[in-house]
Amino acid sequence: MRCCHRHASESASSDLHPFSLPGATEHYAAERPVRAEHVRIELDLDFEQHRLTGACTTRVSALRPVSTVTFDAVDFDVSQVLADGHPARFANSGAHVRVELPSQLSPGHACEVAIHYTCRPRRGLYFWGPDAGYPDRPRQAWTQGQDIDARAWFPCLDTPAQKATSEVLATFPSEMTALSNGTLVSDSTHGARRTQHYRMEQPVSPYLITLAVGEFEEATDSVGNVPLRYLFPKGRREDALRCVRRTPEMVRVFQEATGEPFPWSGYAQVFLTEFILGGMENTTATSLTDGVLHDARAQPDYNAEPLVSHELAHQWFGDLLTCRDWPHGWLNEGFATWCEVLWKERADGQDEADQHRGAQLDGYLGEVRERYARPIVARRFHAPMDVFDRHLYEKGGLVLHELRRRLGDALFFRALRHYVARHRHGAVETVDLSRAFEESTGHNLDGFFDQYVFAPGHPELKVEVRYEAEDARLRIKVRQTQRTDSGTPVFRLPLDVAITTDGRDTLHRLEVTDAEHSFLLPCPTAPTQVRVDPRREVLGTVDVDKGAALWLEELRAAPEMRARTEAATALGKHGGFRAVEALGEALGDARLFWGTRAACAKSLGRLRTPESRARLLAALSTEHPRVRRAVVAALGEFRRDTEVASRLRALVEGGDASYFVEGEAARSYGRVRAPDAVSVLETVSTRPSFQDVIAVGAVDGLAEAQDPAAFPIVAARTAYGQPRVLRRAATQAVAKLAEVAGRKREAVDLLAELLRDPLFRVQMGVFEAGRTLGDRRLIPALEGTPLEDPRARRAARETVRALRDGEPQAREVASLREEVDRLKEETRSMRERLEALALKGAETPGPRGGGGGAKATRPDGAGRSRATARSVEATSGGRGAKAPRGHGSAKPAASKTKRR
Repeated sequence: MRCCHRHASESASSDLHPFSLPGATEHYAAERPVRAEHVRIELDLDFEQHRLTGACTTRVSALRPVSTVTFDAVDFDVSQVLADGHPARFANSGAHVRVELPSQLSPGHACEVAIHYTCRPRRGLYFWGPDAGYPDRPRQAWTQGQDIDARAWFPCLDTPAQKATSEVLATFPSEMTALSNGTLVSDSTHGARRTQHYRMEQPVSPYLITLAVGEFEEATDSVGNVPLRYLFPKGRREDALRCVRRTPEMVRVFQEATGEPFPWSGYAQVFLTEFILGGMENTTATSLTDGVLHDARAQPDYNAEPLVSHELAHQWFGDLLTCRDWPHGWLNEGFATWCEVLWKERADGQDEADQHRGAQLDGYLGEVRERYARPIVARRFHAPMDVFDRHLYEKGGLVLHELRRRLGDALFFRALRHYVARHRHGAVETVDLSRAFEESTGHNLDGFFDQYVFAPGHPELKVEVRYEAEDARLRIKVRQTQRTDSGTPVFRLPLDVAITTDGRDTLHRLEVTDAEHSFLLPCPTAPTQVRVDPRREVLGTVDVDKGAALWLEELRAAPEMRARTEAATALGKHGGFRAVEALGEALGDARLFWGTRAACAKSLGRLRTPESRARLLAALSTEHPRVRRAVVAALGEFRRDTEVASRLRALVEGGDASYFVEGEAARSYGRVRAPDAVSVLETVSTRPSFQDVIAVGAVDGLAEAQDPAAFPIVAARTAYGQPRVLRRAATQAVAKLAEVAGRKREAVDLLAELLRDPLFRVQMGVFEAGRTLGDRRLIPALEGTPLEDPRARRAARETVRALRDGEPQAREVASLREEVDRLKEETRSMRERLEALALKGAETPGPRGGGGGAKATRPDGAGRSRATARSVEATSGGRGAKAPRGHGSAKPAASKTKRR
């Protein structure tokens, strides 16, 4: 499953809250007195009444003597129950159906229990069709069973460990078609009704049983002997194929990585309207939101492959190997998230993979900064869906990358294949992964999993780099600064450092084991580069303090694009004339990776000096749309700048080849506080585009403009019938404008009304907006509105807690930020002028530890040398311990050298 990750609690906050909310309880795997062997679901779908009439027959075998079997079944009207074809007594609580068997079932013996029922599902299975607001919406019905919603559309033993073979027989209007698990074994039409029968010959968990019904077009493909099907709305063939065209290559990559051929009879992907997730990995039949269908204009900026690869990877990790219970759900979601990066690496290269992994790290760190830090495996929550957060997904994937980094590819992939082979078709916990890797590699990983999976937090490294010329050595001081009073440990981890001297790269692997270390590396001449964690692979934060000359040379010449990106970011904080010059040159270099150039644009915007502004304006015509978008976003930093506003307005009104650049220009036009921002952006807020990115940019720009006249415009864009994505953006804009417009009471009433909106994503936007608004009068609506989705309930609780705790209101924070930004801009501009004057008179001496202004030489040949264990001296101790100069215990470090 790929969730929509924007939560209500993603607005700024200075204090972390605990993950467990009041009233949460411990959750453990369900009791299993019986084992489900086979499930047969027969359904008749009434699209007019949104009703199901069904019979679900489950063959169960006893693991111990049992006289009753209890099925999870939510809001079913049960008419009869049969046990082996005979009427059986039952009790229906509304949450469970308890069936009394005719006689006690002995261990190893089986019984078939058939439950006949009707229901109008509120969860699990969803009916959609046209209405007054969205008259063009297609008629569809589809299921989404994760985490525990399968019980809302068929009676089941609803736990991931209860795997069974299955059949689905669905009857529906004859003009429609259906998709379910496995293979289609029969298809018949009688009058206006059609029945399709699917059979799944291999066992799957209840939450992975699916049904999707609608009017679809279809395309087919294959990989080896595996048939592939793509189902999509009518008229969207080319858009669908843009999303899924590389599915065969993805299958090959994951087969090779896991050592397991595609484990099912075939694979289908269906694009669904109003789907409440990004995607869902139902076995053999993945559901995807139709919101990712995109046209040729969107293609240069956007592709759906992270989603497509994620859900495909689940066919191994989640479906073939399934977490035993939801606290260990990272074994499903973390693996699928890691596979997104693996696919990027194999298909698009290391730079794209590092960029994608960097975004995942930012997502996880943002959740820690603004919500909570928790162990990945956590048992105390209200509903299992509570753990489907950035810890489960992003941190889970990053843990696997960290494990790969430590073991190396040969050992890692050998162990991965052993894990898959050993537990195929099974239910797994974290210890199963740890033991499989230990058996394959000989490494005891208990400490690794204790630190990264069973404890909260991550290492926060402060790294100080200083060259000591008199001793011909480089001192690298590493401190772990994370707080350890809430269970976060002092970590043991390797830290890679690449040093360039005389045109030669030497890679050192430093072993960090204590709160503070000083590593002393022999370095006969001043280094021109010291790249700490060159590909930014450490699962945590790495804050490097070193001279500007090193950052400048790394931006110019580092072999890793990720290192250049980090240098660009650092120079944006450092500032100065040379930084602006270097960032501008890199931004204009079309040979550089787009992510590095985008970081340069962001840093130039952060500096807000006349020279950085000139560099950005010159780059407005850059060809790469993602770089151009970053340039346009950076120009939004130049508030009330008439030339910037003029250039942005021309882009907003004249358009751009890229939807995303056009939308970003609208956003920045509001950010610069152009006098006519409201009138210009009101028109743009109705402009159609892929995912409404242009209109959303305009609405965001209206919010940034902070003009009271924008409030009624954005409020109108929240109305039912407006584009769905736009409505959520408008909800946030209402909250940002309410105070300046003097309409907070109106905003509270509007948000309270939107809490009852039938569209889930609009509901979720209310919680984000509620925290931005910061008005406690919203609390009664948050507490009193019935919310079906557990994600919405969790977000409501977090929002109530934030409002009661009195988090700073957005307007106050924005005012403070504006003042700080103004002071920073004045300081940086003054520094730039002083530095430019100094450079005219004389060569600026190299900053301390920066290796002066030395340039790396590039001798011919490929000479190599190897640093020995004696290349590192290390001193370690507790926080604040000072390393005696030239002394300390020897700390081996793996090192290798190559000529650049």
